[in-house]
Amino acid sequence: MEKAGHRRAVVLAALAGVAALAGILALAAGWTGPRPAAGSNERMHVRTRAGRPGRFETSFQVMGTDARFEVAAPDARAAERLLAPAVAHTRQVEARMSTYRPDSEVSRLNRHGHPGPVPVSEETEAVLLRAADVSRRAGGAFDVTYAPLRTLWRTAAARGVPPTPDQIERVRALVGWEKLRVEPGGARFAVPGMEIDLGGIAKGYAIDRAVEALQAAGAASGLVDIGGDLRTFGTPPASGHWAIRVRRAPDVAEEWVLRVGACAVTTSGDYARWFRVGDRHYSHIIDPRNGRPVGNVPSATVVAPDATLADGLATAISVLGPAEGVRLVDALPGAECMILERRPDGGVEVHMSTGFALLLEGS
Repeated sequence: MEKAGHRRAVVLAALAGVAALAGILALAAGWTGPRPAAGSNERMHVRTRAGRPGRFETSFQVMGTDARFEVAAPDARAAERLLAPAVAHTRQVEARMSTYRPDSEVSRLNRHGHPGPVPVSEETEAVLLRAADVSRRAGGAFDVTYAPLRTLWRTAAARGVPPTPDQIERVRALVGWEKLRVEPGGARFAVPGMEIDLGGIAKGYAIDRAVEALQAAGAASGLVDIGGDLRTFGTPPASGHWAIRVRRAPDVAEEWVLRVGACAVTTSGDYARWFRVGDRHYSHIIDPRNGRPVGNVPSATVVAPDATLADGLATAISVLGPAEGVRLVDALPGAECMILERRPDGGVEVHMSTGFALLLEGS
């Protein structure tokens, strides 16, 4: 069902000379690979948020990217008590769902998923079910079983030669969200050779779990940011909203500012993450329906009630494109989006849901 008061997409012409627009924050969608990270037993460093008395933050690396958790607290010691469980929950999600850890539940599922089933935790089961829901709503434009296609294109990048249509079709036979069977306490693959990658949704889930942990510990207000994707809760002191800056482009100083309450903001795009095959650049986002990288959406941003949904939707609408992407988001209560589209002349158009435009400061 569409939202009350059917909304039209607002299409804004990009400024002349701006070849591409960056999305919200300094995002990256999914895991880029392992990085050196602070060990889970390393003492947390809590510092005062610059220029914000009563706000404390900690930074660390997880899921191959930078994380920053911010919370309101009377002092640093109280902030550490609030932040520690949230950091621990985030590392637990990484331990269970990272494809870069051979002992993770996802890695075990990829090795033994057919005929299966392979036991999984309630957390991993929940993420698989949420992923299936996004896949269904998006008509397969989001699909965690795309992993064999990712491997195919990574191999092509290493060799400098794109895969042939026949190679793509053979690998596509291993892809399909309906072929991933999730059952109580376990999961299995309907076809041998299948694999999953939760990089397009598990980061959002980790953000949600961190927020839940902060609230359970007694935090009244805070922000969880992993890789530029974030979720806020409560309200910051002396303000009725959170201000989220939207950069128009890496080399353009002008910014938009989103005024939001408690919500999640997630972006997916190819301006920061791409790969080269021969002399051509490709987006890291692959359309699981045809097996090829997407080409005309440099950035897609979603505002949603929770980060798990926002994370999955950002990837889905990057694949769907502006028209279908805005329709999908318009049908979901509490969700808004902005999609950047490359024009044939090299310019960029900005497509926003009406509700997204209303979040912009000065609107």
